[in-house]
Amino acid sequence: MKMTKPPPTGKPRVRVVEGSCWPCKKRRIKCDLAKPVCMRCGLVGATCDYNARLIRWSTRPAVTVPPIYQVTSRDEQLAASLAVYEKRALDYFHGRFWPLLTTATEPCTPPILVALEHRVVLLATCVLADAHRWLQDGRNSRSILNVKRLECLAALRVEVDGCCSKGKGPLQTLLFAVLLLYFHDGFLECAEASASTSSHRDGVLAIVNRLGGISAALDTGQDPLHLLLSEFASADLATAMLKGRPPSFPPTIWDGVDKGPVWWGQDSLGRHSLSAVFREMSSMAFYVDSISTMQDEFSIARIRQFEAALQPIYAPIAVEDLDSPCSEVTEVSEPDLEATHAYALIRTFQHAALIYLYRAVCGLAVHHPLVQQHTQSCLDCIFGIKRPSKVINCIVLPLCIAGAHAQDPRQQKGVKNMTTTIYDEIRFASVHAVSTALDGIWKADSTNMTWSEMFMDLNPQAIIL
Repeated sequence: MKMTKPPPTGKPRVRVVEGSCWPCKKRRIKCDLAKPVCMRCGLVGATCDYNARLIRWSTRPAVTVPPIYQVTSRDEQLAASLAVYEKRALDYFHGRFWPLLTTATEPCTPPILVALEHRVVLLATCVLADAHRWLQDGRNSRSILNVKRLECLAALRVEVDGCCSKGKGPLQTLLFAVLLLYFHDGFLECAEASASTSSHRDGVLAIVNRLGGISAALDTGQDPLHLLLSEFASADLATAMLKGRPPSFPPTIWDGVDKGPVWWGQDSLGRHSLSAVFREMSSMAFYVDSISTMQDEFSIARIRQFEAALQPIYAPIAVEDLDSPCSEVTEVSEPDLEATHAYALIRTFQHAALIYLYRAVCGLAVHHPLVQQHTQSCLDCIFGIKRPSKVINCIVLPLCIAGAHAQDPRQQKGVKNMTTTIYDEIRFASVHAVSTALDGIWKADSTNMTWSEMFMDLNPQAIIL
């Protein structure tokens, strides 16, 4: 038989009276509802509170502040107006692409603020970032990239009309946008039919001339512009050497280029710099042009001067390297890796410049001992750079010059592997252009090729640096 529980005989206990004060509610006791102070609160000295909502005051800072009381910087205000894909592109440009343009461990500030202030620079930055991301991981659609590029070019034409026709608009802003598009087409889109690296190059030169020359453009005081112009001048010099034309800027500019942020690493003590090598390479390119146009005569004395200026240098010994009882050094300081890499980079370009001297200026054959000596030394220097190192990403020009003159199959295999390594790291289509050109040179009979014939099939839209 099922037992049932008898119903409760007494009334249910009421622990909280409706309308009780908050101290009585908290302790779940019966309140007499006396006002202004109930009996219990009066006995214990509690603060009797009959408000509908409990108000608590705290001295702790609030976790979130209402937007109306927030003080935002100008950069944050500009960034708040961006679309989601624009913010993503700027973050990618800042974190991934910008460090690839320099060998420095801590590169200068990217032109993000300029992009936030000027729409045309923002569009150029987004186009560059999205194109590199497409090469990096295949994200985004090629058709979408083309649409964004056309939008950027349309905005650029509007800025050009304002600067040229009406005399309005800052030329530095226009220079930023054209430089970014120049690197976009030369580094990333050189294999596409829409690439117009040469047109952007002419645009940069025209703007620089309007600013008063390359020296005036470098003296603007903007670090990202200085770095981009150093990259542009180096790329223009490399193209001039490979294609057999004079550079766009005189050799004297390189002393001024080295006074600000540049893409190459620098010796912390200021003993040597890659700009000195570029100055000699530019002088040789002008000398070759003057000889071909019969404005100057071939001179052995001039060749000796170039040889003396391009003698490969090595990092000097430091006190910490000495293992002598006479040394009073108690602690061995960490090696200056950036300076060591800077010397390796300088030495690599010096050997490449000497190959150019003997081949393009002197007209020596590919198999000449002097040419092969510096070819081997250049490749040994490249292969000897310790990894990981950002210097590897910036030796495409020496690798192209030395690789084109490599006669040993083992050397050619090493060059091929190095181009693959560099491409996997930076994902620049221009590296593929170098690899394709080297394959063509190795398959052909390069023994009797002149300097200009050797690089004739190199993609003219590619930036080799």
